[in-house]
Amino acid sequence: MYATAAKMVRVTLLLLAAFVLGGASAEVAVRTRDAVKVADVERATGAAGQLVALQLTDGLGQVVARPRLICPAGKSAQVVLHDPARPAEVRLAFRVEAEREPSGEIALDYELWIPERAVSAKGKLSLTPGAEQAVQLGDGELVATWLAVPVPSAQFDAIIDAERAARSSVVKAS
Repeated sequence: MYATAAKMVRVTLLLLAAFVLGGASAEVAVRTRDAVKVADVERATGAAGQLVALQLTDGLGQVVARPRLICPAGKSAQVVLHDPARPAEVRLAFRVEAEREPSGEIALDYELWIPERAVSAKGKLSLTPGAEQAVQLGDGELVATWLAVPVPSAQFDAIIDAERAARSSVVKAS
């Protein structure tokens, strides 16, 4: 009788352990699936914010500056570029707020200041993600080419991969 009771206790403990471990495994699988779904939604909507890239060129097509930054959703971001030879001198100041519109467009509210060229501009733009848009600044002295993409997104990954490939080809050519 004692042997039968001990056997029953062992079987019960074995079944209980299998149930607990199996339930834990199922819980891990369900939570992992849910986390992957959340990451996919964040990736699709650019939950971290927007990458805003600006390229300024002069009338001859020479690149004057190429600032870029990631604007967190609902906040403005800014960058100030100093002259490397004279660190106290500002070459460019750039502030931008980027917001994703329900249509999928990215709305930009920007301010730009280039003391060296006496250019100061501010305005609002609506950009298609991944498409460049050029705007004349000042008296047509400068052209600002804007690009905005959600972060994270496939477009953001493509931009980073293209830059990485360009840098590696330059290094290989050297």
